[in-house]
Amino acid sequence: MSRDDEDELEEETEEEAAPGRMGGGGFATGLAVGALLGAAVALMFAPAAGHITRRKIRRKLEDAKEYASEELGDLSKRARKEIRKHVG
Repeated sequence: MSRDDEDELEEETEEEAAPGRMGGGGFATGLAVGALLGAAVALMFAPAAGHITRRKIRRKLEDAKEYASEELGDLSKRARKEIRKHVG
């Protein structure tokens, strides 16, 4: 097998592996966001006073913001680690 063939095979393998690199992180994030949105909708239709429902929604949104911030930090750390691994 020539060097060009080996390079081409390696590129194809990398392209195939790229979509799966997120692993379960993307799914978990989507699941969490969906659960939070579902909870917010459920609270809107819950038989509670308006100010109580708004307070619950505000808390859920604050939790979602905190979760998203943590996930973004984790993703950033993983990205830097991968870059360092491939560059240096």
